[in-house]
Amino acid sequence: MEKIYLKLNAKRKIMKNCMKYFFVSIFPFISIFILTGLNYYLLILLNQTKFNMYISPYAEYISLSLMMVTIILSFFVWRSVRLCADSYFFIKSLNKKITFSEVIKCISFRQCFTFSLVSIIKFLLTVSWCAFYLFPCIAVSLLLLYSYKYQNNGFNINLTLFISSIALLVIGVISLYVTLKRYSMCSSVVLTEDEKNPIKIIEKSISIMEGHSIEYSFYCLSFAGWILSCILIIPAFFVLPYIAMGKWCFKNSLGVKKILKKEKEKPIIFYINKRVES
Repeated sequence: MEKIYLKLNAKRKIMKNCMKYFFVSIFPFISIFILTGLNYYLLILLNQTKFNMYISPYAEYISLSLMMVTIILSFFVWRSVRLCADSYFFIKSLNKKITFSEVIKCISFRQCFTFSLVSIIKFLLTVSWCAFYLFPCIAVSLLLLYSYKYQNNGFNINLTLFISSIALLVIGVISLYVTLKRYSMCSSVVLTEDEKNPIKIIEKSISIMEGHSIEYSFYCLSFAGWILSCILIIPAFFVLPYIAMGKWCFKNSLGVKKILKKEKEKPIIFYINKRVES
């Protein structure tokens, strides 16, 4: 019942301004598309540029350095846009009135930089978890390939190895999906807490999601039908903001109580009662 309430609440929040929410939700995708195109044309421009005789011996190093700088800046801009979009949906999910331009002004450079570092660490953790969970499937698959090509083990053994590899793949993908949900609160921590250490931000996200990763995984999977409907393109105008708002409604149900409690804390006032003389 609670999940149904969260979804109904998300639908209610986006109903009147669905198109506005749609453009905010696709803004990060548009930004990475534009940035990728700019980097591609910069690479072509550098390859076609003829340097003078004094710089030509170092042309390759200069081009490589420029490309590295632009890729790093592009990544920073992309993650900053992602953080702004997350901040917009986060604030809107709390029933607060704010425009996207006002959200951009509220996001600091430090928050964008911290979020970029968190994204890099999350990517490295994702690669590590992929290797951990998918290694058994890869090992059995290689054993199956070796058995099929170089060993005459028979149909039953090969079939057993094949079924085992499929089962391990399914188990590995499910475990990976649930594990990665532990990092879903990172953007919320960046937006609501004055934390600069990306490792601690990830630790706080894991702490908030403790005991809720499986529940959140099923909640996200419940949008699968809506995602498939986007094949027809037109439903995407409703589906993308609905999923974004629905996810933030769920996140707020876990973390907003702590945030509001922290905001309502009052300073301790020490006072001395006036002594009454008899």
